[in-house]
Amino acid sequence: MPKKFLDPVVDQIYTLNLGPQHPSTHGVLRVLLDLDGEFIVRADPVIGYGHRGHEKMGENRLYKQFLPNTSRMDYLSGLLYNHGFVLAVEKLAGIEVPPRAQYIRVICSELNRISSHLLWFGTYVMDLGG
Repeated sequence: MPKKFLDPVVDQIYTLNLGPQHPSTHGVLRVLLDLDGEFIVRADPVIGYGHRGHEKMGENRLYKQFLPNTSRMDYLSGLLYNHGFVLAVEKLAGIEVPPRAQYIRVICSELNRISSHLLWFGTYVMDLGG
């Protein structure tokens, strides 16, 4: 029995690896797509790229060794994670921070929040085709 050959113009189904490096996935999702021309035949999402085992890594490190990991938990607003971690460590250790340093931290955190929101909005508009 002769093997059926696919018509390269009509029946060609190919696999596209979308992400995690694709600009539209922003590093947190991978989707394996089977395409027939421009139509999606099958999509297999591979989730879990946002989780990198930070909690487990923190079990075996000192607080000052774990601080760089907190900025890697969210690639848009790493400073906010640093700030939250440092606040928790200072509270546990009973460290009093001067008011000026507290104000500077809040200002930097708010600027980081604004920049992450603007970056999100910009990538969202680009994903919509703008």
